Amino acid sequence: MKKFEAGLEMRKRWPLAVRKNQPRLNTGAPACALLRWSAFGVLPVVLMFSSLHAQAEAWRFHLEEATIADVHRAFKAKQLTATQLVNLYLKRIEAYNGTCVKGVVDPATGLQLGDITPVENAGQTHALITLNLRGERSRSDPVDNDPGMPDAQEVARALDAQFAKTGKLSGPLHGIPFAVKDQFDTRDMRSTSGAAANYANDRPPRDSEVVARLRAAGAIILAKANMGEYASGDRSTFGGTTCNPYDTSRSPGRSSGGPGAAVSANLVMCAIGEEGGPSARNPTANNSLVGIVATNTLVSRSGLVPFYLMRDRPGVLCRKVEDAAAILGAIAGFDPKDPITAASVGRMPRETYASFAENPSLKGARIGIVREFMQPFTKADEDSVRIANEAVADLARLGAVLVDPGPEGQLFKDAIAELVPSLDTLPLVSTFKELFPDGGHIEKLLEFSSDQSSMPADVTLRWLLGADTSVSGEALYAMNRYLQRRGDKVIKDVETLIENSIFYTHAPIDGVPLPPKGRLESNLMRTERLQKKEDGTPFTRTTPVTNLDIRGGIARQAVLQFLVLKVMADHNLDALVYPTKTVPAPLLGAPTEPATLRAVSETSTVTIDGVEYIRTVEKVRDARDPLAWTLSSAGGLPAIAVPAGFTREVYDRAAVVGADGSKKTGDLVGPKPIALPASIDFLGRPFSEPVLIRIAAAYQNGTRRRRPPKSFGPLPGEP
Repeated sequence: MKKFEAGLEMRKRWPLAVRKNQPRLNTGAPACALLRWSAFGVLPVVLMFSSLHAQAEAWRFHLEEATIADVHRAFKAKQLTATQLVNLYLKRIEAYNGTCVKGVVDPATGLQLGDITPVENAGQTHALITLNLRGERSRSDPVDNDPGMPDAQEVARALDAQFAKTGKLSGPLHGIPFAVKDQFDTRDMRSTSGAAANYANDRPPRDSEVVARLRAAGAIILAKANMGEYASGDRSTFGGTTCNPYDTSRSPGRSSGGPGAAVSANLVMCAIGEEGGPSARNPTANNSLVGIVATNTLVSRSGLVPFYLMRDRPGVLCRKVEDAAAILGAIAGFDPKDPITAASVGRMPRETYASFAENPSLKGARIGIVREFMQPFTKADEDSVRIANEAVADLARLGAVLVDPGPEGQLFKDAIAELVPSLDTLPLVSTFKELFPDGGHIEKLLEFSSDQSSMPADVTLRWLLGADTSVSGEALYAMNRYLQRRGDKVIKDVETLIENSIFYTHAPIDGVPLPPKGRLESNLMRTERLQKKEDGTPFTRTTPVTNLDIRGGIARQAVLQFLVLKVMADHNLDALVYPTKTVPAPLLGAPTEPATLRAVSETSTVTIDGVEYIRTVEKVRDARDPLAWTLSSAGGLPAIAVPAGFTREVYDRAAVVGADGSKKTGDLVGPKPIALPASIDFLGRPFSEPVLIRIAAAYQNGTRRRRPPKSFGPLPGEP
């Protein structure tokens, strides 16, 4: 027994590179180490190897829920080729990627341009909009015979030939089929951010950097995924509406819902999404996936249709932490075409990101619970909060040390009281004007600093995320710069983009973004709604957007990072944890839960052409994000979302339909006994992805909360 224990200790000290190349038994131990560890003679060791051989013979590849490791094992065992894998996924796409909502089809375009009606149990997702198959990849090039642009099947055949010749995988993602959100440029496929935009060439001149790195790692780009057009909503004009595989009458997760639904329904192995707010983690939660959004300077945004200058970032969506980590390793790192990635130089681990998901443990990990994000604001939040509390209990059971301020507590309270008066002064003064004298505010700020109990109770982490950051012209500048670099002969800027596009539309819906044309127009013109002081007559003033100023957004990012760093340092934390969201996937086309929990109205008088008008501004005092909490995106901080369970009951908002067809937020309706996915976020310091991967993998392996959607199971004859 002493020899056995000595062998275990020796294994712990072995370099990871040596351990990786050893065959493994069920114990996870290298076979050669077991030879040295045996204290019982040769026979038990022979039996162990006989058992290993029998297990290897019995193992067979199964497509549903397959991982990268499963695929590579099947390649090496000659049970599967990349070509066969691509064709298996194409069969699933053919079976499960049809239209999943009802709506009138415009005869001239073949598109659903008006209101849509959700369909329960549709058995389809409509998650993918362009397949990487010759003749289906481009509207502007129907011939599609360029030999320099091989399609997915041709790439797979080339990978198979190379593997047959060398016996070696071409890279860590060899033969792995991906979907990429249509927001990322692909030189061989139509790239329009979901729009029915009539580019002279709907193929951009080059791949986005993320796509280029995926291909270099051996990945097969099988399809472009549908998205909320221009990163907003659940539908696009070109791609239609995507539906949630767990309940097709519900949202798959808005902007990156296409990638999320495709991975969850097993139409591809993994996908690349994007978020500037909650857009990658929202579909992660709605589809019971693992999602990694890295430190916002770690992964290049070059070739991504942008809407922010700092907050846009790629997101990796998979079904397992180890797969998402492997993909992060393939796409992370400095890219000269995206200057902010220079911050990643010297900040990446020496070992692969995937190695941190090997044999992970939570023992001794110190995790802070962000109770600010775990409040049942309405009945709609309660079941998700229950799941989050169960996840906290699981973390403790698995050995984590929890720093918990208690169910009604605030982990960030002291740090906010200490830092916000000096670092986020203007929003504080603007929102809480009643506390500050007209002559100035330094004296009051000093009072807050010296007596933290005097800080207004509403100054919380939720308020910080909901407060105005005063950004101007960001989306217009970002999109025009992208279009200039794309260099299309017809569409050169946002104005010509609007002129050369077809748009779907719908009546206003509370909590649902503007249809795409209105969203684009809002980037060009600022709209302000006033009332004539004399008689209350409404007046709308529009002014062109001409200036760029994102200082407010950069300042907010800095403040949030300082707060997270201080909280983690004060409590010696490895990570923070909270529910990704507290409102399950809402019904498609229905009002969503209100984001503003409490606000005050502030009025002022403005004079326009000699006439006085009343301007009313709503100042948020407390807020939540019904899509997903945005601490990670607003702070530029890394986070990993992991499945945490399923709801038992759901409440939805009824719609109050106006004469113009608009849908206003009505009462909560429920409970309904529906099982919808929920997840938790692990968030950390900038560039702490290795720590988060270890924690997320240990939680995943210790709970295994994901289960595939029942309506999208294996097809007949599928392995």
